[in-house]
Amino acid sequence: MSKKSLILCVSVLGVFLIVVIVALYYLYSGTGQSKDSLADSREYMLFSAVPSDADAVLKFEDFSTLLSTLFSDESSMTFVVSGREHSGKMADFLKGIHESSSLYQDLLSAPAVLSVHNIGEPASLLILDAGKSGEAPGASAGLLMSNAGKAGISAEYLDASDIAPAGSPLRKRSLLFLSSSDILVQSASRHLKAEVSVLDKPAFPEAAEMVSAPNMVVIPDSGVERLSSMVFSRSCREYAAAASDFASCAAFEIMRSDADGFSLSGSAYSEGNADDLLSIYQHIQPSKSEISSILPSYTISAIAVPFEDAGAYQKTYLAFAQTKSLVKNIEAERAAMKKNTGVDPVAWAEALALKEAAVAEFIAGGKLEKILLARLGQKFPKILFKGMQDVTQENCQDRIMPYAYKGYMSSLFGKMFSVENESDFILHEGWLVAGSRNALSEYISGRALDYSLSDFLADAAVNDRLSCKDSYFVSYLSLTEDSGYTSGLFAEDFMPAVRKSFDGITYEPVFFTVSETKSGLSLDMDVCRTTVLKSQAPTFERDTEVAVPKGPFRVKNSGTGKWNLFYQQENLYLCLQEEGGKGLWGVPFGAPICGCAQTVDYFANGKLQILFASGRKLHLIDRLGRFVNPFPVDLGKEILLGPDVYDFSGNRKYNVMILHTDNTIEMYNLQGRRPPQWKTITASETIKGLPERIRVSGSTYWVVRTSIQTLIFGFYGGEPLTVFSGDKMIRPDSEVIPVDGGAVEVICYDGKKHTVKIAGK
Repeated sequence: MSKKSLILCVSVLGVFLIVVIVALYYLYSGTGQSKDSLADSREYMLFSAVPSDADAVLKFEDFSTLLSTLFSDESSMTFVVSGREHSGKMADFLKGIHESSSLYQDLLSAPAVLSVHNIGEPASLLILDAGKSGEAPGASAGLLMSNAGKAGISAEYLDASDIAPAGSPLRKRSLLFLSSSDILVQSASRHLKAEVSVLDKPAFPEAAEMVSAPNMVVIPDSGVERLSSMVFSRSCREYAAAASDFASCAAFEIMRSDADGFSLSGSAYSEGNADDLLSIYQHIQPSKSEISSILPSYTISAIAVPFEDAGAYQKTYLAFAQTKSLVKNIEAERAAMKKNTGVDPVAWAEALALKEAAVAEFIAGGKLEKILLARLGQKFPKILFKGMQDVTQENCQDRIMPYAYKGYMSSLFGKMFSVENESDFILHEGWLVAGSRNALSEYISGRALDYSLSDFLADAAVNDRLSCKDSYFVSYLSLTEDSGYTSGLFAEDFMPAVRKSFDGITYEPVFFTVSETKSGLSLDMDVCRTTVLKSQAPTFERDTEVAVPKGPFRVKNSGTGKWNLFYQQENLYLCLQEEGGKGLWGVPFGAPICGCAQTVDYFANGKLQILFASGRKLHLIDRLGRFVNPFPVDLGKEILLGPDVYDFSGNRKYNVMILHTDNTIEMYNLQGRRPPQWKTITASETIKGLPERIRVSGSTYWVVRTSIQTLIFGFYGGEPLTVFSGDKMIRPDSEVIPVDGGAVEVICYDGKKHTVKIAGK
């Protein structure tokens, strides 16, 4: 498992444990194993040495596997959250051990456990079986302890013959403890002497025995909540307390771990108790979700519950709710809904012949939208059209209509199926889709399913785990850096680690599923890392937001010869400070600037000024904070982004490129006039930024990125020189590489490199 995959292992696992538990009120049920049976096993004996306050425990069959799993690429590994002091120091130390592992041959085959603890910040503890008791540390152990001391890592070699639990195999072993926190090392020794360990955590032995794998992750009951407090944003942490109430412990085998992602698989068994939600699954048939076919490729998150019979699901669910004293509340809520609409929620579900309930999120019109989806067994469910005299089976498809059954999905399937806006609905390809008009317009216009999530997964060569058969629950999360969602999911301290996981890829989907197997229930998580080459060009525009940088902007100070930082404060003051140093000045200003600041020698005397834009105007300010005449210069229309500054002749006769709010790009001189030959650059879809200058066969061309494609224009603008359609369109993220013969090399939507001649057109 590479850094870029395992760096999210514990965190993403926590996310989906929370999601599945809160969504389904999922409960684990033990298998009757005891602490002693696990402690007596040599394979699991190191659990007896893990302090009881561990929030997660990663067990490996040997030290070599631990090192290769955590450090299978060239980068250092941060175990849980970020490069903060304790986690970063331990990661760097173990990475060094991995790179020189040949020096530690005697320890490479030793069983190993890595536990994660919260000591005010995340810290890890490594425990190794260092050999037989009664023996001095071996050469490898001695070298490891010596190097640990040099790296600021606490290490202790402990003969467990007199302090390990009676009868435990640990009595015959010596242990090596290593951590960036000496508190953890001391705690481990103290807990071991007191015969208290993580095995005393409720259901920990049962969960570990349940999975029984050489390489595994076990999260105790309190671990979900405590890990969440380290990893997730405050809004997500709210689910952690509920999650810990409904799960005693979770255990997963590490099934796959490589640079392309990782897979975890856990099993759960139910004793059939009425107060265990798993009893519901003993009385209903699993089914196959079809949600990925009805969601857009740009879906950020989705949860779906497929079933064969909605009525049977509700009967068994209410039997479970009875044990939790929830029935009165549920019945009161449903009675209020029936009074309001004349239809009971369960009767509503049966009238629709519901086969699947789902909730999903995506960006529409620059806004995060949450919608409800229900797969129907009825082609024309009349119950949805009460009071709508003009609706027929022929005209009801893809027609936005008022939705009368607000809260019904939440009442039937849990609070995770609540959305802020259930004002309207449509019927689309056998599905009811409810949400805001803005969200539903994605389906009406054709944008949503122009490129479905199932198509997107196929192009990404990712197994569509949403469509696995015999499922009770499926969920999906797209961890992409530009989704506008990921940064709100994780704590600020953890975001640097999350961003690292996006290195070298364009797509990082995560799946969590609960399905039925021959041996019982299977809980599976898959994290994939890949680059997507779309098999078809989009028909509809989706990415309509233009990123306008906030700064600071690096500018040259002609007085000192050093680089300074130019930026705008929240109160709109313009400021200049030394790079990495003190502030130089701040001056009042009345409006936001437009995402760029560049230096020019306007008077051609060797003194540089800072050129920026705001509103419709170009402004110039000198290195002392004085505005320069004859600026500001009015360009005649609102500026969205710019300026980019060019000195084509090298004689300080500057030109600037500006992206305006009307989706046009213009070239101006510093007097605000366009060259006589200039023709406006525009596109039918959103232009995403300022043009990029390229030189091909001695001539200048402009590369313009839009929401759909890459276009290339001549020096004086006008019509694009690359007008393609379908799979021959140039991808918006394609490199444009000049080659011989007046041509450029690009990647089109067919996923292939093409040579496009542009010179001489």
